[in-house]
Amino acid sequence: MSAVASTAEYAASPPSLEVVAASPAQVAEQEMYRWMMWLGLPSLVAAIFMGAVFATSSIWWVSGALMGVIGLISVVIWLSMTSCTNSN
Repeated sequence: MSAVASTAEYAASPPSLEVVAASPAQVAEQEMYRWMMWLGLPSLVAAIFMGAVFATSSIWWVSGALMGVIGLISVVIWLSMTSCTNSN
């Protein structure tokens, strides 16, 4: 408000709030990070168990690596089924 203006001349307008939809690039980036996170975790588990095989010379650690690969396949199926490819 100005120092010389009266309060009758000053009318405060309420701020207008509007919902801004995410752009297609933002949606694609979120989907990319979702795929990288979910595919990275089983791959990391399989890599850790495979490293344990070479570090300990024990073949039993391969079972953990195989579970990581099975988990990776399951996650790929889940991600494929839940991804929306019909957006504009």
